[in-house]
Amino acid sequence: MINKIMLLLKTCRFFIFILLFVTLTSVSASENKIFLIGWDPWMPYQHLDQNGRLAGLDVELIQAIFRQMGCTLEYREVPWKQLLPAIKRGQISLAAGASKSTDRMAYAYFSHPYRTESVVLFIRKGEKYAIKNIADIMDTDLSIGILKGNYYGQTFEKLMKNKRFKGHVQSVNNDAINIKKTLSKRIDGFLCDKFAGISAINKNGAYNLFEIHPIPISSSDIHVMFSKKACHPNEVKRFNDALHKLKKNGTLNNIIHKYFQ
Repeated sequence: MINKIMLLLKTCRFFIFILLFVTLTSVSASENKIFLIGWDPWMPYQHLDQNGRLAGLDVELIQAIFRQMGCTLEYREVPWKQLLPAIKRGQISLAAGASKSTDRMAYAYFSHPYRTESVVLFIRKGEKYAIKNIADIMDTDLSIGILKGNYYGQTFEKLMKNKRFKGHVQSVNNDAINIKKTLSKRIDGFLCDKFAGISAINKNGAYNLFEIHPIPISSSDIHVMFSKKACHPNEVKRFNDALHKLKKNGTLNNIIHKYFQ
């Protein structure tokens, strides 16, 4: 009986050792891993500055979190509509500035939120549209622009399944096109993140030509997407732990405050 107990204890110690070894090896591998992050120009979140260096709010936030993790990032510029399939295939490890959706959760892990985002409707200054919500455009001759592959909230996603509503929506590849189409009256406005829209309008010399319509569109948490084929859940946990520490000590708020004072 005693021999059986001793054998059982030895067996348990062996498996505990193996478990610890695997865990420590996994953590060590993550610490030495280079994470390939895809990015798409989108001021003020990620863009090249006047010296050709990558800059922006999301760039600073994510770099601070990965420094806390003790990990290295390698950046690759990829258009957003190509970035999502690349994450799905595991060719890119992660992407910042992502909204969580059911479709994306099938192929990506999502971090805890690291900032929030508000989508608004930009229209030509001085225009008056008698709509109380975005669904009302179905009963008008208005049309709005969006970016291909972007997420504008659950309400908008549901409305896009309605053929009548979808007929009022035009998709393009960048905000500059939506700005030009709105000013030339080919569309009546466009949906965009509030601060990204303001930055794009200013960059295109359209300051004072636009205003924000008061109807609500969406406000949501923003996450980092980790490819399920390229990343392990433990790496997402380590990211979340680092994120929590930087939120608690005020580092993230200080970075955000630099951009949105």
